[in-house]
Formats: sequence, structure tokens, C-alpha cells
Amino acid sequence: MSKSFLLIVAFTCIVLGLFVGICNYVTQVSGGGGSGGADTGGISAEVGKEIYFGEGQCSTCHKVGGEGSATRCPDHEGVFTTAMNRIKETGESSPLEYLVSSIVEPQAYIVKGFGKIMPKVYNPPILLSQEKILAVLAYLQTLGGEEDIEALMKFKDAIPEGGKGTDEKPWEAPLPADPVAGEKLFFDINGPAGCVKCHTIMNRGNTVCPNLNGIGAVQKPEYFVESILQPSAVIVNGYETVYLVDTDGVPYSGIIKRDTEDEIDLAVDEGGKEISVYTFGKDEIEEMQKQDVSMMPGNFAEMLSTKQLYDIVTFLISQKS
Repeated sequence: MSKSFLLIVAFTCIVLGLFVGICNYVTQVSGGGGSGGADTGGISAEVGKEIYFGEGQCSTCHKVGGEGSATRCPDHEGVFTTAMNRIKETGESSPLEYLVSSIVEPQAYIVKGFGKIMPKVYNPPILLSQEKILAVLAYLQTLGGEEDIEALMKFKDAIPEGGKGTDEKPWEAPLPADPVAGEKLFFDINGPAGCVKCHTIMNRGNTVCPNLNGIGAVQKPEYFVESILQPSAVIVNGYETVYLVDTDGVPYSGIIKRDTEDEIDLAVDEGGKEISVYTFGKDEIEEMQKQDVSMMPGNFAEMLSTKQLYDIVTFLISQKS
């Protein structure tokens, strides 16, 4: 075998070795190949926080300590630690599995005192992709724990793909409905609905009942229909009606808006244009108990026409921010 032939073979091996090495380097830098690249490139606690307070609409119903102001669902401050305690009751193998289950099947574990109002975020109207849900979970990991993407990715297949690829058909009202007419009904204090007397929407209204800013980005139309026609079916935590009798024997029914060691403020709907607020010293209360009845009127099926009902529903659907 000639010396020149051996030199050619050696040179070829060196070139191939360099080529393979460069390809591997480029693959790693670009995020391809293996489980640590493209699969996790968009998943981090930082990205998850942006989604939580942005397109994920989580902060419409939740808050994290002092960040956000929603009270419809539990405060997520220290939620990873909370999940660690919850698995003792639920039987999940880890706090991360509990959080995954709570997002995939939000009705599976309802925190005591809260209603079944959380939607499936991978379905309309929120439509989060699998990757974005994983990012939110990475953020939740840091609320009482540490980010662990490797552990998180083990649950990837348990999370639906979601996003724009869903084949769920858009909701349609059973008859032509007008969101502009619905807005007028919502804000007309003298009309058959008069929702603004108790609710806030578009940053206008009262705070006696739950804030509805951005509610259309979170809930489905069916939820709005049920909430209007059967308001006592699901009562948001903190807005339960309280039956109170003072020491003079006078009964009141309303929602507690302030509760201190010495006194409470009770918001009472007496049928007028405004809500009356009464302050009672604790020593002035003979009896007080919560009731499983909403302060919202239960006879809207009689007060509203079918068109008016769906006008209001389409208006609520339009409230995305």
C-alpha cells in the first residue's frame, strides 16, 4: 500500500470527523436533536409568567400574592407548596402531577370554597398550545418550588395539544343576537337586566358582585347562559349571600363587603337603582349564616326575552380584555 494512499485515507477521516463534530455542535446550538432542544426551547418559568398574566388569562380569575387582583379562583402564591399538601388528599404522586391534572381536568380537584368555573385552557376561547401550558406549569413550579423542566417534560403527553388546531365548532346563538344591544342592557340601570348595579365590566360599574373585565376571554357562552338563568348553580367564592338578623330582630340578606374584628359591612339589594350598604357592630348581630343562594335574581328567564338573554351573552363573549 503506497504512502500517498495512506495519507489520503487519513486526510479523509480527519475531514469526516470535523464535519460530524460541526454538525453536532450546530444541532445543539440550534435546539435540535434529543430531548433538551426544540422540545423545551420555548418552555421556561419566565415565558410561563408572561403567558399567565397575558394570553393565558390566568390572572382574570387568579392572583399571585400582591400581583393581580382577581378573587374568583384561589391565590397562586406558594401554589407548589400547596400542591405538595394537596396530594396527601388526592393521591397524586407529586405536586407537579397535581398541577398538571388541575389544568388538564380543572373540575377534578376543586379547592374548598370555590366553584367549578375554571375552563380547559387548551379549548376555546383561550386555546393555549401544549408548549404554552408547559411554560405556565414551569412558572407555577417556581411558586413555592424550583423550575425543573426535565421533570415537567415527563408529563408532556398528558397535556392536550390545544391551540389553533382544535376542531371544536364555534358557538352560535340560537337566534340573531346583538352585542351592542347587550351592552345597553348591561348598563341600563332601569332596564330588565341592570347588571351594572352589582358588576363591573369595561372598568365601569359596582364591585358588589364579581368583576367581569375580560370574562369573554376565559369562559364559554354556555357558562354565561347558566350564570344568568341559574345564578345559584355556581357561586363565586366570597360572594355568597349572607342572612343576618340584628339584635332588634330585623332580617337582612346580602353580601359581606368588609369584615373586621369588630364590625361588618353588608351590601343589600333592596330593589332600587343602587345597592345599600349597612354597617353592623359584631355585638349588634343576633344571627348570621351563609346561604347557597346567589344575590343575583333567579327569575331572569321571566324578566328577559330570549333575544335579550342572548344579546347580553354575546356582549359578555366580546369582552376579551
